[in-house]
Amino acid sequence: MILFKRVGASFRKIEGREWALLSLETLGVIAGILIAFELNEWAANRAAAARHHEMMERLFEESEQDLASLRDIRDVLLAKTKNEIDFVTQLGAGACPPKPLWSAVGSVQMLPSLQLPRSVYEELVGSGGLSSIEDPRVRKAIAGFNSQLAWAEGQIAYFRTNRPEVVPPSDSRVAMHYDPRANDPEVVEYDRAALCRDPAFRNRMVSAVRNHRVFADYHDGVTSWAIHMCGTLGASLGRRCEPPDGGPLKGEDVATLNRAIARMR
Repeated sequence: MILFKRVGASFRKIEGREWALLSLETLGVIAGILIAFELNEWAANRAAAARHHEMMERLFEESEQDLASLRDIRDVLLAKTKNEIDFVTQLGAGACPPKPLWSAVGSVQMLPSLQLPRSVYEELVGSGGLSSIEDPRVRKAIAGFNSQLAWAEGQIAYFRTNRPEVVPPSDSRVAMHYDPRANDPEVVEYDRAALCRDPAFRNRMVSAVRNHRVFADYHDGVTSWAIHMCGTLGASLGRRCEPPDGGPLKGEDVATLNRAIARMR
C-alpha cells in the first residue's frame, strides 16, 4: 500500500506539460516501431520480387535452350521421315528404291529422348510453384509446355516398347562390317533386290514408317509449345525469344512465336 501511495504521489507531481511531452515521446516510439516494421516488410518484398524476377529471367534463358534442343531433334526427325516416306512409297509402287534411300531401314528405329535443361523450372516448382507468377498467360504457357513434354516422354516409352525390328542383324540379306575411318563405323549393306521382293519386309517398313512419322509429329507439337512458352516468357520480360543454337526461327516457327508475342500485348 505504501508503494502505491508513493507512486500515486509521484504521478500527481507531474505537470500537464510533462504529460504531453511523455505522450509525444510514447507516440514517437510506437511510430518508430511501426515504421521499422513497414520498412522491413517493404525491403523483404522488394528482395523477394528481385529474386523472382531473376528466376524468371533464368527460366526464359532455359526456355531458349529447351527450344534449341527440341528444334534440332524435330528437324532431324522430320528429314528422316521424309526420306522414309519416299522409300516406302516407291516400295509400294513396285519399284526398288535406290541405294541412298536405304538409310530409311535404319532411321525408322531412331527414337531419341527428350533430355532438356530443367533445373530452373524445377527450382521454381520447388519454391512455391507457378502460383508465384502473377500473369495467367505466362502460367498457362509454362504449364502447357511442361504438360505436353511429360505426355510426349510417356509416348517415347510406348514407341520404344513396341518398336519393330525391320531387318534384324541375323537376316542373311543384310551384311555388316566395321570401318574405323567412318563417322559411323558400323556399315550396313542390304541385298536390296531380295528385300524388295519380300512382301513381309514391305509391310514391316510401312508400319515402322507410319509409327515414326507419328513419333516425329509428337516432337513437332512439343516444339511448338516450347516456342509459345519462350515467346510468352520473353514478352513478359521485354525480351525476344532467340534460340542460342541453330540460328533464328523461320517459317511456321517464327509465325508461332509472333502469335505468342501478340497475345501478350
